Amino acid sequence: MAFERVVNLEYKSAVDVEIYFKKWTNWASHNMPEAVNRTNARTGENSTLLMAIFETEELTEKAREMADKFFKM
Repeated sequence: MAFERVVNLEYKSAVDVEIYFKKWTNWASHNMPEAVNRTNARTGENSTLLMAIFETEELTEKAREMADKFFKM
């Protein structure tokens, strides 16, 4: 069974969305656990939806911990 993590993010401006995409793309490739599938979609001018599917619940939890670290930077 696969496990999914979904994060909906709202930003102050469209510029902040672009800054986030650039930082996340660089950071995630070096820090996040391997996912079966990962999608980061823009859902509005100031919002995104990040979805990732992992093979185990442990990887899903690890991804949550790492994402928390990213958003606290």
